[in-house]
Amino acid sequence: MSSSKEGKRTRGEIACAECRRYVFRQSVFPCSTCVKRGCKMLCPNGTMPPGKGSRFVGVAEEYLRRKAAKLEERMRSLEDALAIVQINTSTEPHPLLAKKWTIDDADDEHDADSISTTAEYGVIDALGSLHFDGDFQSGATRFFGPSGGSETAKQINTETPLSTEIQEIDLPPAIIAFDQAFPLTPPNIHTTPVRKMIELYLPTRSRAVSLCDIFLASLSWMFQIVSRHQIVDRLIPLIYRPMMGSAQPPGHGPHDLALLLVVLALGALLDPTLPPYNTEARRYYKLARAALCLQNVLVNRSVVTVKVLHLMSVYNGMSGLESNLENCYSLLNFAGQVALQVDKDPSRWGFVGRELYERRSYFWTLHSLSLWQSLVTGRPPVIMPAFVDCQIPSDLDEATYQSGETTVGFGNWSSLYTMECLAPIVEAIQATKPSSYQTILELDRKIREFSVPVFTDEPDSDGMRLFAQSHYRELTLMYLHRGFFAQAMTDFPSDPLRSPLGQSFIVAYRCASVLIIATDDQFAKQPLLCSRVWRVWSFAFSAAVIVGTVATRRLGIKLDPDPFEHLERACSLFNDAARTSSRAKKGLVSFEQEWLLLTRVHHRTSTGDFASPSSKSDSCQD
Repeated sequence: MSSSKEGKRTRGEIACAECRRYVFRQSVFPCSTCVKRGCKMLCPNGTMPPGKGSRFVGVAEEYLRRKAAKLEERMRSLEDALAIVQINTSTEPHPLLAKKWTIDDADDEHDADSISTTAEYGVIDALGSLHFDGDFQSGATRFFGPSGGSETAKQINTETPLSTEIQEIDLPPAIIAFDQAFPLTPPNIHTTPVRKMIELYLPTRSRAVSLCDIFLASLSWMFQIVSRHQIVDRLIPLIYRPMMGSAQPPGHGPHDLALLLVVLALGALLDPTLPPYNTEARRYYKLARAALCLQNVLVNRSVVTVKVLHLMSVYNGMSGLESNLENCYSLLNFAGQVALQVDKDPSRWGFVGRELYERRSYFWTLHSLSLWQSLVTGRPPVIMPAFVDCQIPSDLDEATYQSGETTVGFGNWSSLYTMECLAPIVEAIQATKPSSYQTILELDRKIREFSVPVFTDEPDSDGMRLFAQSHYRELTLMYLHRGFFAQAMTDFPSDPLRSPLGQSFIVAYRCASVLIIATDDQFAKQPLLCSRVWRVWSFAFSAAVIVGTVATRRLGIKLDPDPFEHLERACSLFNDAARTSSRAKKGLVSFEQEWLLLTRVHHRTSTGDFASPSSKSDSCQD
């Protein structure tokens, strides 16, 4: 609407925009008709939004409140821009920024009764985001659902590799052919000679056992895909016996060989004596891909095949290249598709004893990680909970078959948590039809009431298992409420606590703060291992996005803990970890682009220090 038309309406020269009533040159506003209809706040230039259910008393107030929120958000952005310009041109604060003012000063007559109740609110009806690489018709695409918001921030930026350059791996052409054909088997090439060539690249037996132990010690606190009994006690003797001149035929298949190789790749990747993203790990990974293709994955598959694909997904997540993250997602989904034969309880097929336990235990590990990936990316899980009837291992099974093994995560507690809490959350958040807010609050209560075990027999002095335990519930709650946090910030940018979704705002913010503190403390204890586990930084980045959003909006409310303190702590954490972690470095780039300058402005305006930017270093290094 033009300003001239607004002026004419204000002077009574043309009709009121809402009721169309003429007030001939009397300038008597609001119109009596608008007063009767309950929309006096709109008169004479505003109009009610069109659509069913919009033309009722009180709608005008809510409509104008949303409009004012958008204008206030724009005002905040202009204030930030003005402050940034001012500190670079003058040592004095700008006159327009000298007096603090909030919309609350002029909004004391707010009536909360006009807002819809929390039970009527649902999940944000958002589709997510679809990214195109190149042409939108033929280019590659990447989809992130509503719950995968923070992942998109890392995908937009360009590749940021560490100083360790990726080197080509020198392998025979036949092995390269199988590697490049992954996951298919190349035609017209005999597999037996290629298999023997692959086995020639295996390390010494002692080195293989050492790498397997590093793998188990470094990742078993998070999950157990293979046990020491399976990989060290059974598989290594089978594979190394023919290499030592045994006359017996090989007792293992190509996928068994691939399983050992991918474990060696992860062991080398996590070896603290080797640089991150080292060549030895990449060589074993390429050999594992080639070995897997020696036997048709789509036809001749087993539980070992599923585990190889799963571990390949883990490797791609930790490989140091953001471009490999799509492979990480795809391979885990591929493993889930191949594993559809094991979503039924193994006892149906006659399995007993250790084999029954290991199959049950691994299925729930795969199911749990698939659900976590769904929460992080916003993509639906490949294994649907409604079709699962695999039983959870009993406490007796855990005690019997975990004897002598590396301590594994939370045992069968994590399987129970997956079934009762994690699966319902994914169904509620990723469903096509949004769930009611009351459903979300019920899930919140269920998570809080689900007891978390306390482990006092932690063998690792640095406590990676205790680290995961310390914030497992907060991590789940953060992802549960993250969408509602965003909606509350959008609808009430100056004071999200006024939103009917204010509880989600508080829960998401406090859980994010706990996660940042826990990650920072654990990184101080075990910087090498933390920097190489990719999920640590994915979760920390999601938490930092929430804290950073609260900090940079400069809300007119007092929060405990202070958002700027936690934002600076997150900046410092990612700055330290970026030296050895590509995921942390990727997150740091986002901080630099979005928040670091605003943090500097806040620090100087709050302390009254308007010195030149070059006169002192920032609290967070760029």
